[in-house]
Amino acid sequence: MAEEEVPPGPPPPRPGPPPTLWPWLLLLLVLVAAGLLAVWLTNRDEGHDEATPVVTVPDVVNRTQSKAVARLKEAGLVPSIVTKPSGFKAGLVFAEAPAAGARVTKGSSITLSVSAERIVVVPAVVGMKAAVATKGLRGRGLTAQTTSVPSSKSPGKVLGQSPSAGTHVARGSVVALRISQGRVRVPNVVGKTRATATAAVQKAGLVAKTALVSSPKRKGTVVAQAPAAGSFVAKGSGVLLNVSGGPSAGGAPPPPPPPSPAPPPPPAPPPPPPPPPATATVPDVTGLSQAAAQRRLAGAGFKPGVVYVSSDEPLENVVAQSPQGGTRAKRGSHVQLNASLGPNPGALQAVPNVLGLTATQAIARLRAAGFKAQELARAVSDRSQNGRVVDEQPSGGRKVPQGTTVTIYVGRA
Repeated sequence: MAEEEVPPGPPPPRPGPPPTLWPWLLLLLVLVAAGLLAVWLTNRDEGHDEATPVVTVPDVVNRTQSKAVARLKEAGLVPSIVTKPSGFKAGLVFAEAPAAGARVTKGSSITLSVSAERIVVVPAVVGMKAAVATKGLRGRGLTAQTTSVPSSKSPGKVLGQSPSAGTHVARGSVVALRISQGRVRVPNVVGKTRATATAAVQKAGLVAKTALVSSPKRKGTVVAQAPAAGSFVAKGSGVLLNVSGGPSAGGAPPPPPPPSPAPPPPPAPPPPPPPPPATATVPDVTGLSQAAAQRRLAGAGFKPGVVYVSSDEPLENVVAQSPQGGTRAKRGSHVQLNASLGPNPGALQAVPNVLGLTATQAIARLRAAGFKAQELARAVSDRSQNGRVVDEQPSGGRKVPQGTTVTIYVGRA
């Protein structure tokens, strides 16, 4: 076999230079930069969406409350209302905080001060007639509340007012006025029967009080009276009538006393005071606390009684008394005191009955019930009452404000 000779092929090509990598690296760098830029732009847009917008506070002063609230809500703000007295018309906005023009975040709270009723000054009406005073108060937009009290002043005259003149109050407030009931003439009832005399005294607007006395005059007839006929006293004052019980009736004998040869039967009663009954001027205690008023009246020889009434004056202040201060009355007679419940009356509590107890026992019981106690002495003829409570004011069982003063009168023989 002949072998065929294969000629050698062409030589292999020469290897070229190694490939260059930097264009790929550049491309990769560009892609990474573009991705980072896209992420930054996305986050920036999202942060912009979440940021709270800033708004300008609108001017709503001098607008009505409803319009001001609507305007703030339109601006994306939250109104907060505060009502205060002002010189603006009621219902108008007279201030806002933050002030108009301020830049705040949307949803912020804006406080609106809305005008309440207008403030007015209470005029001075003391000394005026009640009708004139009432008209003047109404002209200021105020309401008058009148209370008639006994007085030596002419009827219908304003004796006092609360709040006092010059006080700044809201329009529509109530002003309490104390009006004089005036003075009346005491009728002459000496020589009349007890029933006729009592009716005449009551018709004059006075209170008849009778005492049975020994007298040679016909039994049942009035032999003396105090105050005297024709005198002027406050309406509602008491008139003491001495009624004859015959020569042997108990009571104060008229001067001169009828002769009595036989000694009085034992035990002898304490000697009665000679007629007419001793009188004294009733102190004017209006405006004092009821405790101080009781001290003053007791010192003048009178027996005070206390009741609480509605009034705008301070708690426990005496707003009226009967008989009126300055009048003449029998020593030992009762003087009625009207004490104020105060402008904001609280809970009432019954006064414990402490009659017959010792002063120490009575004070302890009153304090345990939440009251303050005041002790005053009162002369007694019965020695069994010596050192014992013979009276308390306000009286036991009466409901009075908690924490007020109860005065006990302890017998001194």
